[in-house]
Amino acid sequence: MKHTIIAFFTVLSILTISCTKTSQQLPLHNKKVLILGNSITQNGQYVDFMEYYLRKHYPEQALDIISIGLSSETVSGDSEQDHPFPRPCIHTRLDDALTATTPDLVLACYGMNDGIFSAKGDARFNNYKKGIKDLKTKVENTGAKLILLTPTPFDPDPVKHRVAKDNEPQSYKRPYYNYNQVLKGYADWLTGLNGTKTIDLHSYLSTKLEALKTKYPDSTFIPDAVHPDQSGHFYMAKKVLQDLYPEIIITDPTSEINSLKKDSLFVLVSKRRQIRSDGWRNYIGYSRGKVVKSNDIAPTITEVNTLDIKIRELLH
Repeated sequence: MKHTIIAFFTVLSILTISCTKTSQQLPLHNKKVLILGNSITQNGQYVDFMEYYLRKHYPEQALDIISIGLSSETVSGDSEQDHPFPRPCIHTRLDDALTATTPDLVLACYGMNDGIFSAKGDARFNNYKKGIKDLKTKVENTGAKLILLTPTPFDPDPVKHRVAKDNEPQSYKRPYYNYNQVLKGYADWLTGLNGTKTIDLHSYLSTKLEALKTKYPDSTFIPDAVHPDQSGHFYMAKKVLQDLYPEIIITDPTSEINSLKKDSLFVLVSKRRQIRSDGWRNYIGYSRGKVVKSNDIAPTITEVNTLDIKIRELLH
């Protein structure tokens, strides 16, 4: 009897440790996750890739991600004089977003627009730092945790015919030729920020881009200098998963993406993300030259619930 009791508690202890370990190793599961960012996040392909692999590897675990990236958005509040409208700032919708979604965890990717595509300026950099710190404070004051993603690289090669030199006017129309170095400074500051987990997309994608150009000098996965293409988004997702879920191994983007195009689960996950993103972005509200605000999130929830049923059927 004594040996039986010892054996029972040994097994119970192993199971308890195993469950605790599993919970600790699933930082995006079993909680509400809100993703913030600019047009790269609004495009959302990296979120699609992330969600797909997380669902495939952990089909029994709850995954609740709302991604509400907004094109042109900054965390700094800065904008160019020749921009068609003042760039939106996350701080004008952050309180509403946190109240509406009540996240446990927030991922935020800002920087590409915050340098205003210009040479480094102290005022802009300080506004960026203040914007990030205020974001951190607001998120943590709700009890949620924050993970920062550094800005992705700027590739001047595709737009070398219209880049601006040091003494020339600079903006999104004529970006600074060495703007990637400005973004590196933003990324370096983020990775050195104490008390906040940071995933360094900039360094990771820069290494991948350099390797690609070494092999194929005229190639890029950032075809307009700013926005990663599908392969670039794949690398973004791969880096996030590598840092948060190192047990998930994904390989070459070309072979993986070609496979995913035929995968019914990926198609549904991508459709679900887009519907959910659009619905929640509009429900929370924003301004990009004009104000957009929806008063009803119920239709979005209904559509997402229908897709959830189909996704569960595919996973089981």
